Amino acid sequence: MRLAMIGLGAVGSVFGMDLYNAYPEEFFAIASGSRYQRLTAEGLMVNDMRYPIKVEQPQADTVPADIIFVVVKNYGLESAIEDMRAFVGEQTIIVPLLNGISATPALRAAFPQARVLFGIAMGIDARRTGNAVDFTTRGVLQFGWEQNKEPYAPEVIQVRDILAATPIPLEIPEEMEHAVWKKFMLNVGYNQVTAAVDCFIYECTEVDNYFRLTSAAMQEVVEIAKASGVGLTEADREATEKFMAAFPRTAQTSMHQDIKAGRITEVDYFGGTVEEYGRRLGIATPINSVLREIIRGKEEQNRLKNT
Repeated sequence: MRLAMIGLGAVGSVFGMDLYNAYPEEFFAIASGSRYQRLTAEGLMVNDMRYPIKVEQPQADTVPADIIFVVVKNYGLESAIEDMRAFVGEQTIIVPLLNGISATPALRAAFPQARVLFGIAMGIDARRTGNAVDFTTRGVLQFGWEQNKEPYAPEVIQVRDILAATPIPLEIPEEMEHAVWKKFMLNVGYNQVTAAVDCFIYECTEVDNYFRLTSAAMQEVVEIAKASGVGLTEADREATEKFMAAFPRTAQTSMHQDIKAGRITEVDYFGGTVEEYGRRLGIATPINSVLREIIRGKEEQNRLKNT
């Protein structure tokens, strides 16, 4: 069994640590260039512990992987696809854990010979500082085909059984595509507002102005989802608001962390995607348009500071 992961940032490092601990000989990271050099030299650093994972770079004689977990940022997916090509065979199962709604279609187009599932990571509180990651809760990993009913499809069972040997909490939603859109709605609201106004997650609940802004951004996702035939509703938005209100007061979104660290963000895949759907469907998305402008402005501020 060859188990691979590409993209070992905050979330990838935590799940990578768990897979390494369960499968130290079978698990490896896919990387090239400077990432290959760094991971080979440093391994993973999670909660102050170092894990010397194996790292492979694409080569002509590369043996395909059985399962590949894709945990890159959306703006890194195109280059990740190129690094993955040598590792993808006809029996390879790909589990993307990116935010947003575009990763599975993109991977299916790139690898028609593979079996590409849907996947999301919910509730993990991993934080990355430099090359080190810390976390207190793994949240839950959800995956599967668009529709999942028992008995599950063989590839879903295979991924479930592999992950069952790790401490990663698992769910196989019956409506996986709906779950992906619900997570997308969460990201559009909480990631963008926390990044735009520089606040913690809990403040999107307790500060009335921020709550209204977050809720309005998510409602725009509800509207484009309805028009796209995805069964996302106001009840999903309200459930998400309750879910996020329970986060620890120290919890930060990944986009907020990226802005504070001077990194680029996934705003084009959140607010930008909402705007794109809105234009195509004739639905106004003014909240996401404004949030996108603010966050792009913050990215430019960070760039100017570093030049």
